[in-house]
Amino acid sequence: MNKRVVGVTLFAFVLSLPVSAALSQPELQSEQQPQSQAQPLPHGDGWRLVRSVQLGNSKNYIHMVLIDSKRDMDQAVYGAALSKICRSEPDFCRVRFWNEERHVAQAISFTDAQFKALRAEYIFNRAGSVQQMRYACTVVSDKNQCFSH
Repeated sequence: MNKRVVGVTLFAFVLSLPVSAALSQPELQSEQQPQSQAQPLPHGDGWRLVRSVQLGNSKNYIHMVLIDSKRDMDQAVYGAALSKICRSEPDFCRVRFWNEERHVAQAISFTDAQFKALRAEYIFNRAGSVQQMRYACTVVSDKNQCFSH
């Protein structure tokens, strides 16, 4: 009888090994996942990157940036953000700026309300020989540099 109990116990133990290994696997993954996401998004004085959205299957992104609403008329803040975000993108960089987080777009396209809240947009495309920074006309009144909502 003891041999039978020992055998059943040993059999149950052996069967439980793959289950316990599988159960402990997600714990390892969940511990590792924050480490890969632990890198903070770029930010600086008066701005922070909220998200970057990939353009289709390309390696190009549109970067969505939040500008401090008290500094959204300061063009130096936009320049500092562009300098940091675009420095590692020698061929293409597109950045959109808002001063209210609730309006920052989740995707490439955005709603009318998000467009009306857009404070500036920068586009650089080496292949198309395009480099343009445009602001909302409430930020810069120069008609050559602004867009109206």
